[in-house]
Amino acid sequence: MTESATTRADSRRSAIITAAQRLAVDCGYAGFTVEDLARAVGVSRRTLFNHVSSKEEAVLGLLPVLTDEQAATLRSGGPTGHLVDDVLTVVLDCLHADDGTPADFEQLHDVIERNPELFVRVKTHVEELVTHLSARDDADDSRSRMALAIVGGIVQHSVVQCIATPSLGPLSDRARANLTTAREILADPA
Repeated sequence: MTESATTRADSRRSAIITAAQRLAVDCGYAGFTVEDLARAVGVSRRTLFNHVSSKEEAVLGLLPVLTDEQAATLRSGGPTGHLVDDVLTVVLDCLHADDGTPADFEQLHDVIERNPELFVRVKTHVEELVTHLSARDDADDSRSRMALAIVGGIVQHSVVQCIATPSLGPLSDRARANLTTAREILADPA
């Protein structure tokens, strides 16, 4: 595929995701069909499926999946050797945290808030992470789930901050600052 064809395909996919998210916020996930989405974007159903594999993918975008290299790094105790830092690093990397804009984060946040049934797909990715983390020497199933819960809360809070106050900087910086705050709170003996 030529560079201009790739750019057009990326642009079309982005338009599909934007329209799907707008429909999910306005009508609810169950409130529109693939045909409605294709019509909103001005493409055929077939063209739509050349860019996304399902209605769910169109609404959520392609959720990040660990690469084989990231999974191997996590299983072997990396990338930093500290469980929560490793989870945060990999999650931010998978989310391409510094590529999104506050408007992107707000749109996806609204979609998930208004369509909780989509959270099931997100949970599938969490289970994949638990499997990889549980293979570490420093993490059994319970510790893996706790690390993911901590990081999930930190990332969620950081997204809300990025939406409310974009001048705070990129999501990855906010998340790391919030991890430091969480550590301070947990270390407080009171």
